Amino acid sequence: MTESKYTYCIVDSTDEDRETLGTGIDEEPVSVLVQDGIGAVVNDCPSEAYDTDDRAQAEMWVKQHNRTIERAADALGTPLPMTFDTIFEDEASLRTFLTEHRSQIRNRLNVLAGTEEYGVRIYCDEDVLLEETEPAPDSTGARDSGMAYFDQKKREKQRQRERAERTKERFQTYFPRIEAVVDEIMEEELDRGGDDRGQNVLTASCLVADGEIDGLKRVLSEIDDEPGVDVVFTGPWHPYSFVGSLGTATKNHGT
Repeated sequence: MTESKYTYCIVDSTDEDRETLGTGIDEEPVSVLVQDGIGAVVNDCPSEAYDTDDRAQAEMWVKQHNRTIERAADALGTPLPMTFDTIFEDEASLRTFLTEHRSQIRNRLNVLAGTEEYGVRIYCDEDVLLEETEPAPDSTGARDSGMAYFDQKKREKQRQRERAERTKERFQTYFPRIEAVVDEIMEEELDRGGDDRGQNVLTASCLVADGEIDGLKRVLSEIDDEPGVDVVFTGPWHPYSFVGSLGTATKNHGT
């Protein structure tokens, strides 16, 4: 029976290594399948997707997936990670995928080589944020309860509009300052829920070359020193956010 290929990541490699990467999901031996100077970190697997209602089992599989990518990165350099449960029907389909996407894969491997990813979240205290606009007058004093209710709703909507406008202004101020000191930056979705640190005005993933982090730290320190502003800085990680899409030629999942 032809074995399917569970694929963890793609790396720059010319050697089919079956020794140094240990085991992956369900303790299957991991190897590197090489096609035209591009390696896929894989193990043999059944054709069915790794799907379970057992939460503990699912978490274990994901941990094994991520740890295998980490080992591959340590041994072979910056990888292009594949999503959990990426399975190719057989070795031939995986080789076809690598050949058809060779130019795109090679480009991303070259761009991401020697880089790390950092996360940035910037929060602003809501009182400070809304100090930047004139408060709406309170006209409820002589109103009956019905009119007071509608006035209150009107003020709440006005406050929401002002919050959105001030958030956009802060984003437009901070984003270019950060962009100027990183290799690439990717805007991420803002946290719309409540947070003790205030209103989330910017969330981004940043790609930074090894040894070039000082510029980003300096800019974030300057922003963090502003009144009512809190910067959350995380990383480094392998640059997963900057891999891009490599197509959907897998049996169960694309990237």
